[in-house]
Amino acid sequence: MTMLANVWAYFWGTLTVVPFLGFPLVYLVVYGWKRDKKLAGRWAVNITNFLLIRSVVAAYGIIWPQALSAWWWVVCFFLITIALLGWVQVKFKGKLSLKKVGFSAWRLSFLWFGIVYIVLFTTGIVKTMGVV
Repeated sequence: MTMLANVWAYFWGTLTVVPFLGFPLVYLVVYGWKRDKKLAGRWAVNITNFLLIRSVVAAYGIIWPQALSAWWWVVCFFLITIALLGWVQVKFKGKLSLKKVGFSAWRLSFLWFGIVYIVLFTTGIVKTMGVV
């Protein structure tokens, strides 16, 4: 591999292991580019959410290699969350806005996958320590 490919691989590997590192990186880049704190914060949360989902899927696959793919759990989480939020919205407002439900599910997934990441990270450490 070339040096640039190695740097890129280490960068993505680092962001997979520590996805929260993506938040300040994206925030600083977007803020430096657009000079808008609110936009930089939104971009940072969205990109960090993608990194969290990627990290959770990778950690799940490493901890339980023979289990069902974690992507199915991610899809099920989003489908169930969207269905429940849609039901609540129809119940209280009388109409459904898929845009609002989608944004709400995406924001809740940041919290959910952050918690799942921490649980899987500690589970991986404990499992590895048990092997040694």
